[in-house]
Amino acid sequence: MKKTSFKSMIGIAIMIMASLGSVAHGQNFNGTWQGTLEAGVYSLMLVFHIEQTDQGVTVTWDSPDQGGFNLPATAIITGNELKVDIPDSYAKYNATLKSDTLDGVFSQMGANMPLRLTRKSGEDDTNRRPQEAAIEADDNKPYHAEEVTFTNDGITFAGTLTVPNSGNQFPAVALIAGSGPHDRNEEVFMHKPFLLLADALSRNGFAVLRYDERGVGATVGGNPLAPTEPLATDAMAALRYLKSRPEVDATRAGLMGHSEGGMIAIMNAAQHPDEVPFIVSLAGTGVNGVELGMQQVRLMNKAMGTVPDSAEMRLSEEIFKTIAAEKDSVTLRNKLIAFYQSHPELLKDVGDKMTIDELVDMYFITSCIFQYDPTENLKRVKCPMLAINGMLDAQVACEENLDAIKRLVPHATVKPYEGLNHFFQTCSGWVGSTQYAVIRETMAPQVLEDIVNWLKDVTRK
Repeated sequence: MKKTSFKSMIGIAIMIMASLGSVAHGQNFNGTWQGTLEAGVYSLMLVFHIEQTDQGVTVTWDSPDQGGFNLPATAIITGNELKVDIPDSYAKYNATLKSDTLDGVFSQMGANMPLRLTRKSGEDDTNRRPQEAAIEADDNKPYHAEEVTFTNDGITFAGTLTVPNSGNQFPAVALIAGSGPHDRNEEVFMHKPFLLLADALSRNGFAVLRYDERGVGATVGGNPLAPTEPLATDAMAALRYLKSRPEVDATRAGLMGHSEGGMIAIMNAAQHPDEVPFIVSLAGTGVNGVELGMQQVRLMNKAMGTVPDSAEMRLSEEIFKTIAAEKDSVTLRNKLIAFYQSHPELLKDVGDKMTIDELVDMYFITSCIFQYDPTENLKRVKCPMLAINGMLDAQVACEENLDAIKRLVPHATVKPYEGLNHFFQTCSGWVGSTQYAVIRETMAPQVLEDIVNWLKDVTRK
């Protein structure tokens, strides 16, 4: 296996949601062109729509995996050569027309990635999320949805409460999304895992609350990148609102969280034992932030078929320990800037378009996770707990984190899933473990079934 660059090791995502520039006339590029960009651990479908007329060339493009359609595009066409500039993403695409293919290179921040586009006939494959489509097309759901609000920390949170149509005093679950800005469906690359969870649970007799995080969607106000502790108070406010509903049995209303949301569920179960009767951790962590970061470095490289050398691992550990040890935000930022300035070799892969400040921000916005150690909270969890992970999870190592949870919470039910990634999607080996966008499945049906069955057992009167 080849050695990775430091850029790949720290997981710089290729973002291609941008506007494109102006167009000139050329050969027959008419049609819809589709291909998949393989950008390290990321794979994204790109679709270009090109129309040539006597008045010139019109170009629009789609990024279906990111929910972007009919975006304006500009290119220069000379003979059989196509040149596209994407200034907002510091990217370019240069390609040569060969019959019904465009063979070219997508370049961004020092990385050059081959991208072949094929001229498509017929309808585009835009139904990329069949599980969501089935739910949205079902007009006879055995539950109803209500738009609701609750407050915490001076912020009014907006969410959706789904309640079964028949019965009363239902067991209930509040869903907590992972790190980063997320809406009530925890939508990522058009996948809506919380829509699937709410649907599966409410079809089986549960009331479910899912909500837009701070500053996201219909929740106005607050920082969507707030530290874990205030986000934990948001989750408790959601649970308390859920318990206040007349349809809900307050003694059987608990928490379920994904990734950082799993951390929050554990934190609240430990700190509010009288209010949290059960928790479910979906790919939540059981180890401290420094170890989690080192695991991620190893796993992300494994997903890319690369191996970091010992020097790169030492630099990663130095960064993670710096973040973990410094709580003052201003001092931390200065230390991280000084770190990059003293290691100029780390900047060579990202080119001159990405500043040190932008690199520092990649760590800074998740610093609270590096600073968190769940050990003491896990020791204090006394309620029933389900903890699950995919064995191909490249963000939260399955074995190490489930082992830590089981050691610290002996009564917890833990379960690893073979062939599933961080979002519990079925994937083909480590190469596909982070290709969330191009996988059609949002969540493996077996995982949904197991969660429902465990919750039924725990909440049975």
